[in-house]
Amino acid sequence: MRRVARLGAIVFVMLGSCAAGGSSHVTEYLDPQTAVTIRTLTAPLVYAHDAPALAVNSRDYLSLGLVEINNMGARKHFLALVSWSTIDRKRAGVGPPPVPDRVEIAGGGKSREFTPTSHEARSLGIGGALFRPPTGYGGESWYAVTVADLRALAANPPESIALLQDGERVTYVPWNAAAAAIDEFVRDIPDPVSAEPRRR
Repeated sequence: MRRVARLGAIVFVMLGSCAAGGSSHVTEYLDPQTAVTIRTLTAPLVYAHDAPALAVNSRDYLSLGLVEINNMGARKHFLALVSWSTIDRKRAGVGPPPVPDRVEIAGGGKSREFTPTSHEARSLGIGGALFRPPTGYGGESWYAVTVADLRALAANPPESIALLQDGERVTYVPWNAAAAAIDEFVRDIPDPVSAEPRRR
């Protein structure tokens, strides 16, 4: 079972690598359930936290996704953090991987804290699940962000993501995190004044 879980994780990360090598890191579609236009990363960035106390070479993961919800021109932007693990935590006698709550995202010598808006996508107007792993799903959190927040992330891609819960700090570092994906997503956000995407 553990081998299958690890194989699923490898495939999940490889899919992200394939997206990084393709022509586009961004996907846009009309949500058939909510009738809004969703623009999102084709594959999430993946961050990892070693958990050697549970098993040899074991890790917990966070998938970081960027999402734009466009309801007839009214755009809202979110970061999604999805918690998952390759560890059979039930067999190990421990609880599920931690679900992100308050987080600190650091990059370029700067850090920002974010507090979740929701712990599920449906309440935000997204009909289907996004960024779910093939196995070991633990939970997810969604963070409302501004265009300025996203441009800051593009300028300084996340070098670490720390979960800040109950006085503890659990830090995840890049495992498969293509900074070009953030740059492409942000580049095509329309300028608030001109309503046209920025071009570089």
